[in-house]
Amino acid sequence: YGGRTKATEKRTKVKSRVMANAFRELIADAGEVYIMGHSFADMDAVGAAAGICCAARKRGKQARIVIDREHTAAETLIARLDALPEYSGVFLTPAEAFLQMRADTVLVVVDTNRPDMVENPQLLESCNRVAVIDHHRRAEDVISDTILQYMEPSSSSTSELVTELTRYFNDKLEFTRGEATALYCGLVVDTKNFNVQTGERTFEAAALLRRSGADPSLVRQLFKDDLASFRERYRLIAEAEMPLPHLAISLNRNVEKSNEVTILAAQAADGLISVNGISVGVVINECTDGSVSVSARSDGTVNVQIIMEELGGGGHQTVAGVQLNHISGEAVKQQIIELTKKQFEEAEEKEKDESNLTE
Repeated sequence: YGGRTKATEKRTKVKSRVMANAFRELIADAGEVYIMGHSFADMDAVGAAAGICCAARKRGKQARIVIDREHTAAETLIARLDALPEYSGVFLTPAEAFLQMRADTVLVVVDTNRPDMVENPQLLESCNRVAVIDHHRRAEDVISDTILQYMEPSSSSTSELVTELTRYFNDKLEFTRGEATALYCGLVVDTKNFNVQTGERTFEAAALLRRSGADPSLVRQLFKDDLASFRERYRLIAEAEMPLPHLAISLNRNVEKSNEVTILAAQAADGLISVNGISVGVVINECTDGSVSVSARSDGTVNVQIIMEELGGGGHQTVAGVQLNHISGEAVKQQIIELTKKQFEEAEEKEKDESNLTE
């Protein structure tokens, strides 16, 4: 319900203050704090985790970030943070976190609200004190039995939400330069460089991070590609087909499954929607191990989250994806075409109904 409604920026600063007070009390009562994002964590998840690390540190609590560094889209950012003295020993693998977790641990889940999408579902099940901070729409199978739940689909990113929370968390709280840059990276990624899902409060958060020392030039360096990756990305864009007006799909066959392949697919999908006349861009990776991964992007006219949820995935209105097994890339392609066609038809019907109502 409400999946086809465009999220508008209507959250109040009163709610942010209330949530900040509740979060501050939660941190104060915790023995230690673990932070976990979604599997194959991106820069928004890592940036939000760094912001919560800062808040916990200022309250005198040990914070740890649970992440699988073998499978992440933000290794360059993690390496930058890992080199900082404040982050010595902060990053744990899911196995290490599961062995070291105590009974008084608070687990903060960022950038997802689905239990099957977290970095380690077993760790989530083992913790009885869980908080969720996320900017995605509430899923049907949302994480249950939480002691704090802050989900705002109108927000551009989880990094924006965390920046707001920490702003009201403590008047004297200051991010380090590395943390501010990490949060700024999260804003840049999820807003497509401040072009999508960007509101007044997004720029307020960006201004606060800039004052805290966020370095836009360093952010640009973190997003740079080598020449081979650049060529591969534009090969995927060049081979895209348009089976429907405003829909572009590229099928990448027989590729070795790796972080680089997944990241390139996401970047190519981003590139497709920057082309005039294309509203939905989809890149499908058909891997040699029999799995299929999909990256879907939208310019906002179509909700790709609904399309990916039909296939068992999820995401946000403009950014979504899914990973499948025991199916061909061509079969997934045909399913996406049918689901997207249905979305376009429903959007047209809605426009006609609104036009008739206006008349």
